[in-house]
Amino acid sequence: MSTELLRMVLAQFGDIEEWRLGDPELAAQLGYPRSFSAPIISDYATLFIDYTLDARDGKPVCHEVNGANAVGSDALTGDSSRRAKLEAQQAVNRSREFGLLGQDLRPSRGIVTIHAHQHWRWFRTGGEFYPRVDAFAEALRNHWPGHAIVPRSAGDALGDETVSVMVGDVPAIGERLAFDEQTRQLTVDGRTVVFVGNPNVLTELVRLGKIDGEALAPDHPAVRVLHGARLFTAVQDKVLQQVFFRDTAVRRLRTLTLPDRSNAVRVLRRALAVGPLVVKPNGTSGGAGVHVVTPAMADAEIETVLDRLVDDCLAKYGEGFEDVLFPLRAFEFVASTGFERAGGGHLWDLRVGLELQPGRIDAYPVSMRLTPAPFDPKTFHKDRAQWVSNVSGRTERLLYSGMDQAALDAVGLTAARMEDLFAASVTWAMRAWDAAGRGSGAVYEDRCELENPDFYPQQAFDTGAR
Repeated sequence: MSTELLRMVLAQFGDIEEWRLGDPELAAQLGYPRSFSAPIISDYATLFIDYTLDARDGKPVCHEVNGANAVGSDALTGDSSRRAKLEAQQAVNRSREFGLLGQDLRPSRGIVTIHAHQHWRWFRTGGEFYPRVDAFAEALRNHWPGHAIVPRSAGDALGDETVSVMVGDVPAIGERLAFDEQTRQLTVDGRTVVFVGNPNVLTELVRLGKIDGEALAPDHPAVRVLHGARLFTAVQDKVLQQVFFRDTAVRRLRTLTLPDRSNAVRVLRRALAVGPLVVKPNGTSGGAGVHVVTPAMADAEIETVLDRLVDDCLAKYGEGFEDVLFPLRAFEFVASTGFERAGGGHLWDLRVGLELQPGRIDAYPVSMRLTPAPFDPKTFHKDRAQWVSNVSGRTERLLYSGMDQAALDAVGLTAARMEDLFAASVTWAMRAWDAAGRGSGAVYEDRCELENPDFYPQQAFDTGAR
């Protein structure tokens, strides 16, 4: 089936169709993606960083950095082939690293790549997801001509193909995966997995008891096959993410970590002195389990919110997820500048995409997402439609292109502010990359900085603090 026909079919099931925002001619005219020299980057990753402007002072803040499970790479030009090629190159590199290629640098035995979407069999980003997987398979065919590279559903038996490109929702994928303690590698029916595109697959394996969550350090073999493996910890830890915005144009949000339920209400009560807080569970996506607490709430109400958070996660991810949803992270709630529509001002965020490859980071605007309902500071905590802009779990679409200057102007995103966001995004990625390397004892970046003070092209920084 062609991409066009597939997208027509998926449109009947409420697909977001973010690809419709793509405009390759406008992107080229505006110079997107922006390319930044980044000698520190030595592998591949895809990031999506969600920004907004604080209504109180107009300054940018970031409420989340997302990994490769997030979407939006279609919104620039209408397709994700560039991202798919980087993912395929990573799969080739891991295959070589694991000793799975012969002297001709082609696979010597069957291998598997994993492409998992959200925990729903029908989900609203298929118009990007499936064509991107197809582009990934085509890129592998270009690397390894003459080899059979076959798409497989998570429920399919593997055939005699060289590469099985396995697709499915996270639970179905989790059922097929195993962790071989002898080889220390993820496998499907004994075949080595060389690529996993969605980090939530590892959370699912922890829930199923197939791997030990305590062991999921960045150098763990199961983490190593993730797209963006080196940034796994930074993407998972929403508190750590704020640290890397130090001394950029992006103001760091006040944050706290709740390691368990025992003292959560007491800790939240003390933190509410600064205003409302957003509480997020660990290892989720699509806005699942995200709730807000306010200073006006009694302790019993906060307990009820935490109960609802747990129930939401169990409903989406299944029994056993309570073992992995902690630690919870809480952030100061920030109301954005308003996007005026009939009925009032809506909150919004702007997603910036980053594609990392050795020596380079490409940055581009994705889309501006609006909340379905206008914001009312007195009632928003009772109505997620007033403050949650994530579109994957709702029926409304309310999207504008990140290149739509009229939409950007409406909320105060000037051209200079956009450049600030790109610079902050690139700085964030390099700092997170550097911190992950130092955690495993790497000193390459230290040597480079000593030899060349301009090694970090955005700005110098002290990497000692976390």
